[in-house]
Amino acid sequence: MLWEGQRGVLATLRSGVRLVPRINTCVTGWLRSAHTRTEPVQVPSSVQVSVLDFAPQPRPTRPLSGLMRKAKTLVFTGPNGEIVVPLHHFVKMQWKEDQETTTRSVAFGIENEKIKVQRGIWGLTRALCANAVKGVVEGHETQLKLVGVGYRASVEKDPMPRKHPLQVELEKSRGHWYAPEQKAVEIQRAERLVKATGEPQRLHLRLGYSHPVLLPVPFGIKATTPNPTTILLTSANKELLGQFAQEIRLYRKPEPYKGKGIFINGEQIRLKSPKKK
Repeated sequence: MLWEGQRGVLATLRSGVRLVPRINTCVTGWLRSAHTRTEPVQVPSSVQVSVLDFAPQPRPTRPLSGLMRKAKTLVFTGPNGEIVVPLHHFVKMQWKEDQETTTRSVAFGIENEKIKVQRGIWGLTRALCANAVKGVVEGHETQLKLVGVGYRASVEKDPMPRKHPLQVELEKSRGHWYAPEQKAVEIQRAERLVKATGEPQRLHLRLGYSHPVLLPVPFGIKATTPNPTTILLTSANKELLGQFAQEIRLYRKPEPYKGKGIFINGEQIRLKSPKKK
């Protein structure tokens, strides 16, 4: 006795139609990521790269994990600012320099490819370094679109004085530090970021509430509004840029019935038809 799926296969074979084997997308995705993490990252001559003997500590009130305590810090400095990337102890770097084009490239490897944690951090480190190089040279950009009746956005000067999050963290406690110079380096980096940002900004949003939504723009991000329904965010830090964009989106997440909300980078949703009684 054949079940329904087997009958369908037999009918397909009798009709002379060739069956196409199903491709495991998980395997192909793993192969693609394995190929990407071995590709070298091109570093222009305008970017300076330095290595610190301790891990980055952006949140000193929270202790670092045992794995992060063994890491070092990669510092990428370019025309648009400075980005740090953790470099774990099992990740190896190999530099190559082209004498003709005066460009450098760095390839990453790990000690043991059979260990899952090392494989994951291998690709992550390569991606973070590629984003850091692009950020300090060209910068990253995120566009938010406001869709809805009366939805408006504008950028204005922030009248409220505020401090860098690291300074706020240090006021709460002495923090967790794992090297004598680690605290001083983090404080100096925060001061440089505040100075480079210049005049603090805030977003003035009209999103259908009875009150306006006022959001301070984080240090290191520049916000502009090409038109009242578009917000353009630029920064050298891709991670910080994505976090702030998601914070804005949470005030009006796209809803599937009328298509209203805040959309990030051309985001599209599938509209639903309302249920009829």
